[in-house]
Amino acid sequence: MQYTQKEISEKLPYSRATISRILDTAYKQGIVEVKVNYPIDFVQSMEEKIKEKYALKKVFVLPVYVDDELLILNDVGRAAAKYLHEICCDNTILGISWGTTLAHVIPHLIPKKVNDMKIVQLNGGIAKNSISTGAAQILEKFSETFSTGYYMLPVPTIVDSEMIAQVITSDSSIEETINIGKKSNIAIFGIGSVHFNNILYKGGFFKEGAYEELISKRAVGDICSRYFKEDGTLADVELNKRTIGLQLEDLQQKEYSIAVASGKSKAESVIGALNGGYVNVLFIDEVLAAEILNENNTRGKYSESG
Repeated sequence: MQYTQKEISEKLPYSRATISRILDTAYKQGIVEVKVNYPIDFVQSMEEKIKEKYALKKVFVLPVYVDDELLILNDVGRAAAKYLHEICCDNTILGISWGTTLAHVIPHLIPKKVNDMKIVQLNGGIAKNSISTGAAQILEKFSETFSTGYYMLPVPTIVDSEMIAQVITSDSSIEETINIGKKSNIAIFGIGSVHFNNILYKGGFFKEGAYEELISKRAVGDICSRYFKEDGTLADVELNKRTIGLQLEDLQQKEYSIAVASGKSKAESVIGALNGGYVNVLFIDEVLAAEILNENNTRGKYSESG
């Protein structure tokens, strides 16, 4: 029979805190062992199914041991950081986006010294209000990890008009950064979902009623601040013209186009990104993987009848 620490303390003349210390000492001395029996072949099967369904290069499905959103996101971020350490090498150009998901990758980055590596921001990262996007901090951390400099896009990711976007991107330094992003052989990014907790909405990039209009156009997610529908096509062409940074179609040409996502609520967003062909390496958790494979969701590449 198994007892909790509280139940043990009630049966023995020790406080719960003392029981905790005893168990901790026993664990450290090897008297008590913790073994997790998890069917790894289960997540490997999911990886293979998603890889085949969407013709991906690699899929990593992380097991969910505890139903805790932050712990799951950390596990997914840790796996993505390890993979980056493996594939980044001399002359790599690494393009990075920003957001909550990538913020959970950076604590797990493994320092690696490489020659002639470049790190570039893929989309503008300055909010239009007091909300911080965290873009600069993420860029700096990646730069420290690989002991190299970086190219920043110190502009809003979405501006008020296509004309303003054209003026900003005609600046020589901004143009250079965007072109380096296009040349990047590795891109890593989160996949945003369309809800009112989204950092783009909270960052003040949408005027009153504009976000509701985007939802009405059946947008399901964004990558690098560019919104798409479930079939992977652009949700709003006019909005896309006002967005500064890498175009979605540029991701289709990358050697490694790495998406990181977690949580069942991201299923529709991830499916849209996969249908668009914007991802060839995917890091997700098993709950999200199961939802992606759910027969009620889009089957493989989106069809007009789907």
